[in-house]
Amino acid sequence: MDTEGVTSANLGRFNLTLARLISLLTLIQWNLTQISGGALEFTDCKNCVRLSSFGKPHSLKRLELWYMDNLKYLDDECQDGTDVRVFPSLEDLVLKWLPNLEGLLKVERGEMFPCLSHLEIASCPKLRRVPCLQSLKRLTIRGFNNELLGSISILCGLTTLNLFDGYKCELTSFPEGMLRNLTCLQNLRIFSYPKLKELPNEPFNLAMEHFHIPHCDELESLPEQSLRTLEIWDCKGLLCLPEGIRHLTSLEYLLILSSPTLVKRCKEGTGEDWDKIAHIPRLSIG
Repeated sequence: MDTEGVTSANLGRFNLTLARLISLLTLIQWNLTQISGGALEFTDCKNCVRLSSFGKPHSLKRLELWYMDNLKYLDDECQDGTDVRVFPSLEDLVLKWLPNLEGLLKVERGEMFPCLSHLEIASCPKLRRVPCLQSLKRLTIRGFNNELLGSISILCGLTTLNLFDGYKCELTSFPEGMLRNLTCLQNLRIFSYPKLKELPNEPFNLAMEHFHIPHCDELESLPEQSLRTLEIWDCKGLLCLPEGIRHLTSLEYLLILSSPTLVKRCKEGTGEDWDKIAHIPRLSIG
């Protein structure tokens, strides 16, 4: 959207997207409390260093920030110990390619993001931790950051976790305790960690139902729990299925693709692992 003519007086009419606000240094001069709609997107605001007034709009439900090179915090104001509800209605937050982002808030305070249910983080290398977000259900992290991954164990209400990385990632294991407190986790997707050999060594949540591991070439072991779906793509280092898979009576669907050793071992009737998976109602092997 062209920013010419956009003022605090008429900003409230725009409820979908504000994009490519390239020349902004700060948004503090805009009266964002007037925003009446659900979503805002800021793209390529490379000079913007502050979003100081963003904690004020009570109706904002979705916020996307892309390519903002100098942004360090979504909110860098201090409230002198007062209890403030920060981003009170925000449900979806997308943060992508923010090279200097250090935190969601400079000072964690009050009731932060009380309605936030979905958070997506991509290529924010200086973001070292996720704060305690009690309402968060879905988290997606793209781009390797070991400290950030280690902080997600405090997100006890998380039901869906998606971890994506580039093909050049050298990570062989995840931080110890990463999944330890995620007792509500039902869906886990670990995508494109080509050097990953093992999953977190703490016991997996028995409530987890869906586990997807595409493009993890060197993964050598799988969890054993009450899964309903298991998808294995391009995991050439996985040489056999765990013995415990035969006891996963809730498993309804197994997909194995581009994993030649496993495909051979799971061949119907003759494969060495066939008896482990014969009870599964839906199989896709190839």
